[in-house]
This record gives sequence, C-alpha cells and structure tokens, in this order.
Amino acid sequence: MYQLMIVDDEIMSQEIISNYIKSNLPAYQITHVCSNGADALACFRQKPVDLVLVDIRMPVMDGIAFIEELNRLTSDCIPIIISGYAEFEYAQSAMKLGVNHYLLKPLDFLELERSLSAAAHSLNSRRQLLASLNVAEDNQEIFFTQLLLGSYQTKDQALIQFSSLRFPFSYDACSGICLQIRFHSLEPERLELDPLYMGIKNLLHLLFSARYLVLLSARNSTCRYLLITDHLADSRFEELRLQALQLLGIEITVEPLLSFSSLEELRTKKPDFLLLDSRPANPPFSLPGEPVPFLSVLDEPGQKSTAEAIQSSIEQAIVYMKEHFAEDLTREAVAEKVYMSGAHFSRCFKLVMRTSYKDYLTEIRMQKAIELLKTNCRIQDIARQVGYPNPNRFNINFRQYTSYTPSEYRRQVLKLI
Repeated sequence: MYQLMIVDDEIMSQEIISNYIKSNLPAYQITHVCSNGADALACFRQKPVDLVLVDIRMPVMDGIAFIEELNRLTSDCIPIIISGYAEFEYAQSAMKLGVNHYLLKPLDFLELERSLSAAAHSLNSRRQLLASLNVAEDNQEIFFTQLLLGSYQTKDQALIQFSSLRFPFSYDACSGICLQIRFHSLEPERLELDPLYMGIKNLLHLLFSARYLVLLSARNSTCRYLLITDHLADSRFEELRLQALQLLGIEITVEPLLSFSSLEELRTKKPDFLLLDSRPANPPFSLPGEPVPFLSVLDEPGQKSTAEAIQSSIEQAIVYMKEHFAEDLTREAVAEKVYMSGAHFSRCFKLVMRTSYKDYLTEIRMQKAIELLKTNCRIQDIARQVGYPNPNRFNINFRQYTSYTPSEYRRQVLKLI
C-alpha cells in the first residue's frame, strides 16, 4: 500500500479527490490532507509518504516552493501536480524540479489513476535501482576480500563471480597496484579519520585516472588502497604527497606494496596481508570463554585461520551490537571493538552475515521496538530506547521495516496477535 498526501487549499477539491481514492483505489492510503505547502512539509517530516498530489496555487507556500523543499528533504517521494491553471510556465517550473505528472482541474479520474500508477511504478524502479547499486558496490568489495583471502580455489570460480559483477576492466588484463598511505603528525583521538581516507581516495582517482579503486583496510594513521589503472608512473606518488599536503593539510608517505597485471596474479599470490589492520601494541585482555579479538590471532602458528578469525570477530561484534543498540552505535565504534577499520569491518560483516551492518543494526532495533509497542510506553520514548533520538527517523525506519507506522502497528497489527 502506498502512503499518499493531498495538498490543496480548495475544500471541495480535497473532498472529491479523497472520496474517489478511498472508494476506488485501495492500493493508496491517504495519510494527510493539507491546505498549503508549509503544513504539508510539517506533516511530511512527522510522517513521510510515498506520493503527493499537490496544487500549484495555494496560500503561505505554493506547490512549486513545496516541491523544492520536498526535494531537499528526500528523493524517496514522488509529487504529482494538480492545478486549475494551464499556463505553460507552471509546467516548465514543475519539470525543472523533476515532476513528470501534471494534471489539470477538473480532474479526469482515469488520468488520475494512470498518474498514480505511473508514479508508483517510478518510485518502485527508483528504489530497486538504488538498492541494486548499493548491493553491487558491496558485492564488488566482497569479491576483492574473498580474492585476497584465497577463497577462490580455481580461476574458473573467481571468473564466475567476477563476470556477474560487471567490473569496468578485464580479469586477465588489468594493470593495478596496492598502495599503503601513512598519515604523519596525527592525533587520532582528536581527529575524524574517515574524511581523510575519503580525501586520499578522491586524490587517487584524480591523479591515477583509476578505473576502479577500493579502500582495502585502514587503521588509525595507515590505510591501504587497491587501484586498477593504466597510469602507474612513480612521479604521481610525489604529486599525491604534495596534493595531500596542499588540499588536505596532512603529510603522508606513499609506499607501493604490490603491483599486478591481472586478477589471476592476485588470486595466486593470495596477499591477504593487504586486508589486515595494524595490530595494537598491547592487545586487550580477553575474558575466559569470550572470542579472541581478530587481530590477536592472525599469523600466529597453530591459531585460527584468517576466515575463522573473521567469523569470530563478527560474532563478537554482534554480541556488542545487541548489548549497545540503544546507543549512537556507528560502524566505526563497533569496528574498533574488534580492532578493524570501519571499511574492512563493513566488508567482513557483509561477507559473514550476508547483510550490511546498517541493516542488521536496524533489524535489532526494530525487533526491540516491536516488543516495546506491546507495552504502554510512549512511541517517542520507544524511539529513544532503541537508539533513535529523532522520532522522525524512527518512524521512517519502522515503516520501511514493517510497512506500518509505529502507531498503526500498535493499533492494527498487535490487536491481531
């Protein structure tokens, strides 16, 4: 069912549209009926919707201004303009804002149905595309993790997976290099490092014209990147150092760790050290019976294999997530508990759990929220108890997870249990 908002200052128009949709279009649920754009924005912030039928001419805030603000808030909602004015300038303004559906009053209900159906289809396609892009990027990074860990025993196994991911280069002929970047004169506890990792990644893209680039691992002042590029001149390393100093304000050293001319060369070398973070000088004490931290077992004779160590670390991270889900639990905070960088932890988590860290944390929180909705606890208090200081974000995530708002779930679903 699609959540729908009507924004129109004409009471008669509101009633006609509402009554028709309620009587004839059960796939659409009207959640708000507003008389101007300002009220509609306030309602949307409180309870987002999928589709909006919005008039052009309204007091306080007109339809064009409303759509401009809506576009700033979200890309996950499609507006359909309804108007009694056929002037081309309004249609032009609407099209510039990405509006593809423009209906004239008095409404032709068949055209209304077609527009709603087309808008719903566009929304579904947009959501599927975004999901597929995220999944594709994650799967590409997982492929390199598996390749470097030696998970593919034969070339054919690697090629099957490689071919399904549509990389912009060939498996058998791709020039590449793995670089280690060290930051100098840093105080990690006072500096957010992720922007630096991303800044270096952007510089590498620019200077090496990278066809593909991935951050393999990062730990405090050291990070490692894999580049697929045809431009491997050593002079670019010095240029990278100078650009980092000038643009990012940080001194770095650049160390080539490994070059290769095909992914088969990477597979046979199995250079899993490229994925490893720097081991802490004093590994923390582990209580009896707890999983041993990831980094403390790697490369030790007779200890767990790399794959087993990763599995153990992710299990340890999950235990921590289930105990601390009500906190501001960033990926980096959890990764630090198992002595991984955020990027490496994210790849390993997806590899082991077959879902992303963010989605798994959301599931933990939503399951707890469902339990709390069975009590008399206020919804805004439930939001805080499951890790959402902002009730709006909680409402959005809960609706995406259950197809209901928390209030609807408490009112409709729990009565059936």
